[in-house]
Amino acid sequence: MVNEREFLMEIKSRFGKAVMGFVVIAAGALLVMPMAAQNRRAQSRPIVDLPGGAVRQVILDSCTSCHGIDDYAYFAMDKQGWQKIIDSMKEKGAVISDSNQSLLLDWLVTKFGPDSKPYPKIRTRPILTFGDVAARDAAAKQFTAFVCRTCHTLERVDNSSFTEAEWRDVLTDMKGKGADIADEDIPPLVEYFTRTHGKN
Repeated sequence: MVNEREFLMEIKSRFGKAVMGFVVIAAGALLVMPMAAQNRRAQSRPIVDLPGGAVRQVILDSCTSCHGIDDYAYFAMDKQGWQKIIDSMKEKGAVISDSNQSLLLDWLVTKFGPDSKPYPKIRTRPILTFGDVAARDAAAKQFTAFVCRTCHTLERVDNSSFTEAEWRDVLTDMKGKGADIADEDIPPLVEYFTRTHGKN
C-alpha cells in the first residue's frame, strides 16, 4: 500500500512533468507560429526588407510616402528599365535628386536586376459582372482599392465626378498607362463609377 508521502511525491512528479511538457509545447508553438505566418504571407505577396545605408533614407524620403517597396520584387529589370519606372514616378510627383536617384538605381539593379527572379504576380480578380447591385458594387470597390491605389490615393477617385463617356476615357487612359484593368473590366466599372460618381 502506498503511503501518503509517496502518493504526494508521485502527484508532484507527474504535475512537474505535465508543466514541463506544456512549457516545451508552448515554446515550440511560439517559435513555429511566426514562421508559419511569414510563410503564409510570403505565399501571397513578396516581402522586401528596407535596406540599410544611404539608400534607406532615399527610399524613405522619395518612395514610401506614396507606396510600399514589396512590389519591387515583381520586377527583374536592368538600369534602363528601372530608370523608366523612376521617371514615371517623377511625372506623378515624386521628388528625388540626381545623386539620390543614382543611389536608388544602383540598389534596384543590384537587388532586382535582370539576373534576379521576379516574384510571380498572382491576382484574384473580383467578379464585376455577376450578382445583385450590392455584390457588384462591393466587387467594384474591392477592385478600385486593389488597382487604383497602386498609383494614387483613393481620395482622388472619391473626389472625381465624370459623365459615362468621361469615365470610359479615364479608365481606358489608366489602362494605357499600365493599370491592371482588363478590357472586360471597363464596362462594369464605367457603369459603377457613372452611377456613384457621375456628374448628375
